[in-house]
Amino acid sequence: MGQFTHLPPGAARHRSRGFTMMELIVTLSIVAILSAVAVPAMREFSLRANVSATTNDIVVALNLARSEAVKRGRNVSVVSTGGSWTAGWSVQTDTGVVLVQHAAVATDYSVLGAASGAGAPADRVIFTPTGGLSVATAYDFSICRPSADVDNLLSRRVAVSATGLIRSRRDTTSAPAGSCT
Repeated sequence: MGQFTHLPPGAARHRSRGFTMMELIVTLSIVAILSAVAVPAMREFSLRANVSATTNDIVVALNLARSEAVKRGRNVSVVSTGGSWTAGWSVQTDTGVVLVQHAAVATDYSVLGAASGAGAPADRVIFTPTGGLSVATAYDFSICRPSADVDNLLSRRVAVSATGLIRSRRDTTSAPAGSCT
């Protein structure tokens, strides 16, 4: 036969519902600790993602200009907006037809640009029908993080050689376009 549990007289059977105060405090403490660790890591991830996205946008514009110059058999340029790469850029034919327009970079980020070679304009990268640079012997960009989080080692550099080869890498220390300090 089955066993029965006898309760003393007057004792009622009590079922627990919900969480105890101690369980809630422990859970909230764990959430607070995880948040304290995750928030700085998420901020750094966002900074790096913005620098990478801007770098990719510049590389795409440069590659488009180079391929369009070869395809059209005419000079095609990547031109800064108002003389400032931070304000944006556009890809244009030598007749002034705008192929692509890029808006300004994210707030507090900056893009520096510099041309090498006598008479090379600093506000534009000009590709010839052979895919090489016109006038400049090289062109260099530094994509910089916000000034509050500036770090040359985590900023990006894009270099364009005289032959039109485009390369991207980290570290803007001693970059011709300027370091991000």
